[in-house]
Amino acid sequence: MADGLEADVVRLNHATDYAKRFPDNASPYASTMVFKVRKELRRWLRRLHDEMNISSVSVTHDQEEALEVANRVVVMNRGRIEQIGSPDEVYSSPASPFVYQFLGNVNVFHSRLHGAWAEVVRDGEAGEPGSIAFVRPHDIELDRQPIEGGMQAVVSRVHRIGPLVRVELEHQGETIEVELTRERAARLEPAAGVSVWLKPRQAKVFSEANGAPAFAPEDKQPFLF
Repeated sequence: MADGLEADVVRLNHATDYAKRFPDNASPYASTMVFKVRKELRRWLRRLHDEMNISSVSVTHDQEEALEVANRVVVMNRGRIEQIGSPDEVYSSPASPFVYQFLGNVNVFHSRLHGAWAEVVRDGEAGEPGSIAFVRPHDIELDRQPIEGGMQAVVSRVHRIGPLVRVELEHQGETIEVELTRERAARLEPAAGVSVWLKPRQAKVFSEANGAPAFAPEDKQPFLF
C-alpha cells in the first residue's frame, strides 16, 4: 500500500491517465496534482541529499526548483555557462543580464554612466544610454511622500498575492513592478491612480554594449533617477 509521497505519485498517474481520456474535465485536477507532487518531490530530494550526503546533477528550467534543491547552481545560456554559485549568489548577485532576467522578476532601467555612478535616462533625452540597471521588485523603496533622489510614478494596478502585494506603476509609458509586504502595503495604501515616489535600495548596472558589469563586485552600485 503506497503512502505519503508514493500515494501522491499514484494519484498523479491516475489523474494523468484520466486527463488523456477526458482533457476538458481533468485539466484543473491534473494541474493541481502536478504542482503538489513537484513541491513534495523538491522537499524529498532536499532531505535525501542532507541525510545520505550524496551528489547528483539535475537539469531543469524551473528556477524555483533549482534554487530550493541545489547547493550549487549552474546557469546556462545556449550551451554556455553564464554563472556558477550558490542559490543565494546567483539570485542576489547575478553575473550577467541573462542571469538577472532568468532568475525571478526584474525591472530594467536604461541609464547613462557618469564615472562612479549611473543615472536613468529621462524621456526625450538625447544620446546613447550606455548601461542598463536591473532592480528586483522587492528592492524598491516606495512612499507617498517625495524621496530624495527618487522618481515619481502613478499606481496602475495592485495585486494581493498571498503574503505579498504586487504594485504596478506607470512612468513615461513604462511599467515598473514593486513588491511590498502586506504590512507595508497596509501603511502605504496603494491604489490605482495614486501618485507615489520610488527609489531602488539595490541595483546592478551592466554595460549595454557587452553585458559586462559596469562596476566592480565590491563597489556599491550608485544609481540615480
